[in-house]
Amino acid sequence: MAVSKRLRYEILRRDNHTCRYCGATAPEVKLTVDHVVPVALGGSDDPSNLVTACQPCNAGKSASAPDAPIVADIETKTLLWAQAMKQAAAERVRNQAQRAQDNTWFLAKWNSWTWTDKLGGVHKIPLPDTFGVSIHQFLEAGLEYGDLVELVEVAMNARTADEWRYFCGCCWRRIRAAQDRAAQIVTEWEAAKNGD
Repeated sequence: MAVSKRLRYEILRRDNHTCRYCGATAPEVKLTVDHVVPVALGGSDDPSNLVTACQPCNAGKSASAPDAPIVADIETKTLLWAQAMKQAAAERVRNQAQRAQDNTWFLAKWNSWTWTDKLGGVHKIPLPDTFGVSIHQFLEAGLEYGDLVELVEVAMNARTADEWRYFCGCCWRRIRAAQDRAAQIVTEWEAAKNGD
Protein backbone atom coordinates (compact mmCIF):
# COMPACT_ATOMS: atom_id res chain seq x y z
CA MET A 1 0.00 0.00 0.00
CA ALA A 2 1.34 3.44 -0.93
CA VAL A 3 1.87 6.04 1.81
CA SER A 4 -0.76 8.80 1.53
CA LYS A 5 0.28 12.36 0.71
CA ARG A 6 -0.95 13.52 4.12
CA LEU A 7 1.04 10.86 5.98
CA ARG A 8 4.10 11.63 3.84
CA TYR A 9 3.77 15.31 4.76
CA GLU A 10 3.48 14.50 8.48
CA ILE A 11 6.54 12.20 8.39
CA LEU A 12 8.65 14.81 6.57
CA ARG A 13 7.52 17.46 9.06
CA ARG A 14 8.11 15.19 12.05
CA ASP A 15 11.67 14.51 10.84
CA ASN A 16 12.30 18.19 10.10
CA HIS A 17 12.80 17.45 6.39
CA THR A 18 16.08 15.68 7.19
CA CYS A 19 17.25 12.23 6.09
CA ARG A 20 17.28 10.09 9.23
CA TYR A 21 20.12 7.96 7.84
CA CYS A 22 22.69 10.53 6.72
CA GLY A 23 21.32 13.92 7.85
CA ALA A 24 20.98 15.38 4.33
CA THR A 25 18.28 18.00 3.80
CA ALA A 26 16.39 19.44 0.86
CA PRO A 27 17.12 21.05 -1.55
CA GLU A 28 20.56 19.37 -1.66
CA VAL A 29 18.85 15.98 -2.03
CA LYS A 30 15.39 14.75 -2.93
CA LEU A 31 13.62 13.41 0.14
CA THR A 32 11.32 10.42 0.25
CA VAL A 33 9.50 8.51 2.96
CA ASP A 34 11.11 5.15 3.65
CA HIS A 35 9.90 2.09 5.51
CA VAL A 36 12.40 1.37 8.34
CA VAL A 37 11.40 -2.28 8.20
CA PRO A 38 10.86 -2.80 4.47
CA VAL A 39 7.45 -3.89 3.25
CA ALA A 40 9.20 -6.91 1.68
CA LEU A 41 10.23 -7.96 5.21
CA GLY A 42 6.78 -7.38 6.73
CA GLY A 43 7.02 -3.66 7.53
CA SER A 44 3.82 -1.63 7.76
CA ASP A 45 2.76 1.91 6.82
CA ASP A 46 2.46 2.82 10.49
CA PRO A 47 4.21 6.15 11.28
CA SER A 48 6.50 4.33 13.72
CA ASN A 49 7.86 2.40 10.72
CA LEU A 50 8.22 5.42 8.42
CA VAL A 51 11.16 7.77 8.20
CA THR A 52 12.40 10.62 6.02
CA ALA A 53 15.21 9.41 3.75
CA CYS A 54 17.13 10.91 0.89
CA GLN A 55 16.89 9.01 -2.39
CA PRO A 56 20.50 7.70 -2.24
CA CYS A 57 20.02 6.26 1.27
CA ASN A 58 16.61 4.85 0.41
CA ALA A 59 17.94 3.22 -2.78
CA GLY A 60 21.04 1.89 -1.04
CA LYS A 61 19.04 0.37 1.80
CA SER A 62 16.48 -1.32 -0.49
CA ALA A 63 15.12 -4.40 1.31
CA SER A 64 17.90 -4.80 3.90
CA ALA A 65 17.00 -5.12 7.57
CA PRO A 66 17.51 -1.93 9.61
CA ASP A 67 19.93 -1.76 12.48
CA ALA A 68 18.41 -1.58 15.99
CA PRO A 69 19.55 1.96 16.94
CA ILE A 70 17.76 3.51 13.96
CA VAL A 71 14.55 1.60 14.74
CA ALA A 72 14.68 2.65 18.41
CA ASP A 73 15.35 6.28 17.43
CA ILE A 74 12.41 6.27 15.01
CA GLU A 75 10.09 4.82 17.66
CA THR A 76 11.19 7.53 20.13
CA LYS A 77 10.67 10.26 17.55
CA THR A 78 7.26 8.87 16.64
CA LEU A 79 6.17 8.87 20.28
CA LEU A 80 7.42 12.43 20.75
CA TRP A 81 5.62 13.50 17.57
CA ALA A 82 2.37 11.89 18.73
CA GLN A 83 2.65 13.67 22.09
CA ALA A 84 3.39 16.98 20.38
CA MET A 85 0.37 16.57 18.07
CA LYS A 86 -1.86 15.84 21.11
CA GLN A 87 -0.54 18.94 22.85
CA ALA A 88 -1.10 21.04 19.72
CA ALA A 89 -4.69 19.75 19.48
CA ALA A 90 -5.30 20.53 23.17
CA GLU A 91 -3.92 24.05 22.69
CA ARG A 92 -6.19 24.54 19.68
CA VAL A 93 -9.22 23.48 21.76
CA ARG A 94 -8.20 25.86 24.57
CA ASN A 95 -7.74 28.67 22.04
CA GLN A 96 -11.18 28.01 20.57
CA ALA A 97 -12.71 28.08 24.05
CA GLN A 98 -10.88 31.34 24.84
CA ARG A 99 -12.08 32.89 21.58
CA ALA A 100 -15.66 31.93 22.42
CA GLN A 101 -15.27 33.56 25.86
CA ASP A 102 -13.74 36.67 24.29
CA ASN A 103 -16.61 36.90 21.80
CA THR A 104 -19.24 36.52 24.53
CA TRP A 105 -17.51 39.12 26.69
CA PHE A 106 -17.19 41.60 23.83
CA LEU A 107 -20.77 41.09 22.67
CA ALA A 108 -22.00 41.97 26.17
CA LYS A 109 -19.87 45.14 26.22
CA TRP A 110 -20.99 46.16 22.74
CA ASN A 111 -24.67 45.43 23.41
CA SER A 112 -24.64 47.51 26.58
CA TRP A 113 -24.80 50.49 24.20
CA THR A 114 -28.22 51.13 22.68
CA TRP A 115 -30.13 53.90 20.99
CA THR A 116 -33.74 54.97 21.35
CA ASP A 117 -35.91 55.89 18.41
CA LYS A 118 -38.58 58.64 18.38
CA LEU A 119 -41.24 56.19 19.48
CA GLY A 120 -39.23 55.08 22.51
CA GLY A 121 -38.04 51.79 21.01
CA VAL A 122 -34.63 50.71 22.24
CA HIS A 123 -32.23 49.27 19.65
CA LYS A 124 -28.81 47.61 19.77
CA ILE A 125 -25.98 48.84 17.57
CA PRO A 126 -25.50 46.26 14.80
CA LEU A 127 -22.41 44.05 14.64
CA PRO A 128 -21.31 41.94 11.67
CA ASP A 129 -21.59 38.19 12.09
CA THR A 130 -17.82 37.93 11.76
CA PHE A 131 -16.99 40.40 14.56
CA GLY A 132 -15.18 37.65 16.50
CA VAL A 133 -12.49 37.38 13.83
CA SER A 134 -11.63 41.05 14.27
CA ILE A 135 -11.71 40.83 18.07
CA HIS A 136 -9.28 37.90 17.94
CA GLN A 137 -6.98 39.85 15.60
CA PHE A 138 -7.01 42.86 17.92
CA LEU A 139 -6.20 40.75 20.98
CA GLU A 140 -3.48 38.84 19.10
CA ALA A 141 -1.97 42.16 17.99
CA GLY A 142 -1.56 43.24 21.61
CA LEU A 143 -4.74 45.07 22.59
CA GLU A 144 -6.20 44.20 25.95
CA TYR A 145 -9.78 44.07 27.22
CA GLY A 146 -9.41 47.54 28.69
CA ASP A 147 -8.44 48.90 25.26
CA LEU A 148 -11.50 47.33 23.68
CA VAL A 149 -13.84 48.72 26.35
CA GLU A 150 -12.34 52.19 25.96
CA LEU A 151 -12.52 52.09 22.17
CA VAL A 152 -16.12 50.84 22.18
CA GLU A 153 -16.96 53.91 24.24
CA VAL A 154 -15.06 56.14 21.80
CA ALA A 155 -16.94 54.64 18.84
CA MET A 156 -20.32 54.91 20.52
CA ASN A 157 -19.75 58.58 21.36
CA ALA A 158 -18.46 59.48 17.89
CA ARG A 159 -20.72 61.03 15.32
CA THR A 160 -20.63 58.23 12.80
CA ALA A 161 -23.10 56.14 10.85
CA ASP A 162 -21.06 52.95 11.33
CA GLU A 163 -19.89 52.44 14.91
CA TRP A 164 -18.34 49.05 14.19
CA ARG A 165 -16.18 50.38 11.36
CA TYR A 166 -15.15 53.36 13.47
CA PHE A 167 -14.29 51.04 16.37
CA CYS A 168 -12.12 48.86 14.12
CA GLY A 169 -10.31 51.92 12.80
CA CYS A 170 -9.60 53.05 16.36
CA CYS A 171 -8.26 49.59 17.23
CA TRP A 172 -5.92 49.50 14.24
CA ARG A 173 -4.67 53.03 15.02
CA ARG A 174 -3.89 51.97 18.59
CA ILE A 175 -2.11 48.85 17.36
CA ARG A 176 -0.02 50.91 14.90
CA ALA A 177 0.86 53.36 17.68
CA ALA A 178 2.00 50.46 19.87
CA GLN A 179 4.06 49.02 17.00
CA ASP A 180 5.66 52.42 16.37
CA ARG A 181 6.50 52.73 20.06
CA ALA A 182 7.93 49.20 20.12
CA ALA A 183 10.15 50.05 17.14
CA GLN A 184 11.30 53.19 18.95
CA ILE A 185 12.10 51.17 22.09
CA VAL A 186 14.15 48.67 20.07
CA THR A 187 16.07 51.55 18.48
CA GLU A 188 16.75 53.00 21.93
CA TRP A 189 17.94 49.62 23.22
CA GLU A 190 20.25 49.16 20.24
CA ALA A 191 21.64 52.67 20.69
CA ALA A 192 22.28 52.01 24.38
CA LYS A 193 23.91 48.67 23.56
CA ASN A 194 26.20 50.30 21.02
CA GLY A 195 27.03 53.18 23.36
CA ASP A 196 25.43 55.86 21.18
